[in-house]
Amino acid sequence: MPTISKSRYVSGVQCEKKLYYDLYRKDLKPPISEQQEELFSSGNFIGQLAQKLYPNGKDATPESYFDFCPSFESTKEWINAGVETIYEAAFFYDDVMAALDILHHQNGERWAIEVKSSTDVKEYHITDASLQYWVMTNAGFKPDKFFLLHVNNEFVKNGSIDPKDFLTLKDITDRVIEKQDETIKNLIRLKNVVNNKETEPLVKISKHCTSPFICNYMHHCWKHIPENSVFSLPYARGKDWELYEKGILALSSIPDEVDLSHRQRLQVEGIKNGSSYVDKTAIKDFISSWTYPLYFFDFETVFPLIPVLDGTTPMQQVPFQYSLHIKPDYHSEMIHREFLTDSTSFQSGSTLNPRKALIEQLKADFGPTGRIVAYNASFEMDVLKKLAIAFPEDKEFLDGLVSRFVDLLIPFRKAWYYKPEMGNSASIKFVLPAIAPEFSYKDLEISNGGLASNTFLSMILNTFEGDEAATRLNLLAYCERDTLGMVVIWKHLMDL
Repeated sequence: MPTISKSRYVSGVQCEKKLYYDLYRKDLKPPISEQQEELFSSGNFIGQLAQKLYPNGKDATPESYFDFCPSFESTKEWINAGVETIYEAAFFYDDVMAALDILHHQNGERWAIEVKSSTDVKEYHITDASLQYWVMTNAGFKPDKFFLLHVNNEFVKNGSIDPKDFLTLKDITDRVIEKQDETIKNLIRLKNVVNNKETEPLVKISKHCTSPFICNYMHHCWKHIPENSVFSLPYARGKDWELYEKGILALSSIPDEVDLSHRQRLQVEGIKNGSSYVDKTAIKDFISSWTYPLYFFDFETVFPLIPVLDGTTPMQQVPFQYSLHIKPDYHSEMIHREFLTDSTSFQSGSTLNPRKALIEQLKADFGPTGRIVAYNASFEMDVLKKLAIAFPEDKEFLDGLVSRFVDLLIPFRKAWYYKPEMGNSASIKFVLPAIAPEFSYKDLEISNGGLASNTFLSMILNTFEGDEAATRLNLLAYCERDTLGMVVIWKHLMDL
C-alpha cells in the first residue's frame, strides 16, 4: 500500500478524490506553475532562516524522496543518541509518514517545529501538524510541545534580516491535541481510498474544490460545467450552489422568476439576449464632477514575502514604477509621464532610496489641482498612504494626492454600464476588451501586472536572465498601456 504522507493527507482531507488522483491519476495533474515555483523558493529561504535559530543540527533529508527509510533510521538513531536538533526529522507508523522541519530538544522537552511561509496560522496548518503529532506519538517519539514558526507580519526590514525578528514562534500544542480523534477518523477513511486502487471515490463538486486550496484537478472534475455557468454569477453568496443543486448549470437556463440582483440580472440577460445596459444619467453625474487637469495614473509594485527594501514589511506593496497620462483640459492633447526606478537602488548600501526617488518624481509630474483617475483606486491610494507613513516629511503632499482620486471602476462595479463581453467581472482586463476590442496587450513582451512585478523582482534579487535594458523598455511599455487603457474607457464614457 502506498504510504500516506503529510501532503497526501492534506489532499485527502480536502477531497478523497484529490488523494486518489494524486496516487493513481498523475496524468491529470498539470505542471507546476511559475508562481508555485516562486513559493517553493521563498519557502526554502525561510527554512534556512529557521535553521539559524536552531543551529548545528543534524540533517535527515533523504538523498531520494522515493526512499525515506534512511531518514527514519537516522532520526531514530540521533534521538536515542541525545542529538539536540534534527532537521527534516522523519517518522513512520502504520503506513503513514511525516517529516518535521525542525525537531529540537530544550530543557528536557521535545519540541516539534513546523516552518511556514505565511504571516499567520491557518486551519490547514493545524490539520497537517495534527498528523505529524499522531505519527510521532505512535512511533514512540511524542513531542512535548508543537510549534508553528511563521513570518512575523510586523517585521520591518532594517539591514540584513535577523531570523529572531523575522520569524515568530506560535505554540499550537493544544489545538493539535484536540484534533487527534479527527485525525484518526480521517486516516481510517483515507486508507480505504488508498487501498482501493480500482475504485475511484464518488465525490461531487462543491465548495471544498477551492478550500483551502484551488484543486489541481478542477479542470477534470468540473468539465461538465459550461463556460457561462451559474458559478460565474458575481457576488453569488451561495446562490450559484443553490442553482446547481437544482440542476441549473448554465446562466441561460436560469428561470426568469429566480431572484437576482441588478448586476446578476444584467449578466443573465446579456447571455440570453446579448443585451447591454447603460445608465447615462448616473455616468454623467459621476464624470461631470471631475475637474481638469485629469491625471490617469497606475502603479506597478513588488510585494515579496521576504522584504527587499529597508523600511518595508513582508508582502508590502512597494512601488517601483508608474505611468501617468495627463489631460490638461478638454481640448488639449494627452501628455505622458513615466517613472521606473533602478533595480540596484533596492540593494543594501545604495545611496538612492527608490521610494524617495519616486516621490520626488511625483512632485515633478503632478500639478496642485485636478482629479487623479485610477482603476480600482484603493490600490494606488493605499500605496501612497504607506509612503506617507514612511516619509513623514512628504506626508502633506502625498495625502493631498490621495484626496484627489476618483475611481474609474465605479460605473462598472455599480453596474451603470454592462456589456455581455464583460462576463462577471468589472476588472479593467474584462471591461476594456468589451468597450474597445481593438485595444490589446498582445503585442507586448510583458502583458500583465504579475509578470511585470516578478520580472522586476528578479532584477532586484539578481536572478534575472536576459537583456535588462530591453526589459526595462518592456516594463515601461506595459505600464503605459495600462493608463492608456483608462483613457480609452474614459473617452468612451464621455461619448455616451
